[in-house]
Amino acid sequence: MRRHTAKLALRGRIVGMSESGMSAVDIAEEVGVHRSTVYKWLNRWEEGELTDHYRRGARRKTTAEQDQQLREYMDGHPFSNAEEAKRALGIDASTETLRTRLKEMGYNHRTPAVKPKLT
Repeated sequence: MRRHTAKLALRGRIVGMSESGMSAVDIAEEVGVHRSTVYKWLNRWEEGELTDHYRRGARRKTTAEQDQQLREYMDGHPFSNAEEAKRALGIDASTETLRTRLKEMGYNHRTPAVKPKLT
């Protein structure tokens, strides 16, 4: 069961137990949540809403200007990678973040083939 679906099922279970006459304290013990959580979802049920409120994700770590600098750097250094670009540009973000930005920009990371030395 997906996490979101499981959460909704738990909330529905809380409402059902309450409507069958169980106290909030007993429901909390039964489903393994704090009593205040039970009250919160019962109040939200009365308001007609059992889904989560919208939450914004984490803020973007790079600015549009840094993204542009990264694009220009990679255009000028096609064999460079995210780690080298991070060092060269001094961007205060993780290497993984820069890899994500490069992927968003359409750059592909490939591990170069290892060629045997000719002797």
